[in-house]
Amino acid sequence: MRYALVIAMLLGSTPLAQAEPIDRNKWIAQTARASKSCLAKFRQKFGEDKGHNYSNCVTDQTNKAIDDCVGSSEFSNCVLEKSLRVLEGCDLSSC
Repeated sequence: MRYALVIAMLLGSTPLAQAEPIDRNKWIAQTARASKSCLAKFRQKFGEDKGHNYSNCVTDQTNKAIDDCVGSSEFSNCVLEKSLRVLEGCDLSSC
């Protein structure tokens, strides 16, 4: 849940001082593709198994990945980049 809230806040925020702001429209498109692909892999691996939850798996991984963004002057970019990397990596081993 924290992942969804952080992403929602970042999409609505304007970066203050960033060296190179991320193109949010491009990030949204990349995230949508990566999420769709990862969900397909998840369904292929686990099917309808009730013991595995895609959103919990991805959220847990994302929360761990973005923890080191806290306190960064580039917090917004850091969170966007790391959350995208989690989806692109689609590590289902801990699900």
